[in-house]
Amino acid sequence: MCNWIDIKYFEGRYQISDAGQVKSLIRNIILKPQSSYHKYLRVMLYLDGKRYWRYIHRLVAFAFKENPDNLPEVDHKDYIKHNNFAYNLKWTTRKENMQEMHEHYRKKKENTEELEAAPF
Repeated sequence: MCNWIDIKYFEGRYQISDAGQVKSLIRNIILKPQSSYHKYLRVMLYLDGKRYWRYIHRLVAFAFKENPDNLPEVDHKDYIKHNNFAYNLKWTTRKENMQEMHEHYRKKKENTEELEAAPF
């Protein structure tokens, strides 16, 4: 069962779930996200005749993840950009986010090289 919370500044119009779904309260539908250039899921929200693109991982983090240190970025713990469940997100700094990403891809490359060198 998903938990739903009004999206800040869009109260009474849109809600976000802890599973990363966005619901229009006016049209009573779940919005279909689009993939951005960088492969993050995003949705277009409307308010007062204007359109606003919002990244789903940031909407989930603002709604469901505490940020007492006022950190600026949201990181996907499993490095999968479409996995926007609240449990998979954490607030981080730009530096920490980049360090973790580089470490993840370095390990991934090492594992690929080991497989290619395997004698079978």
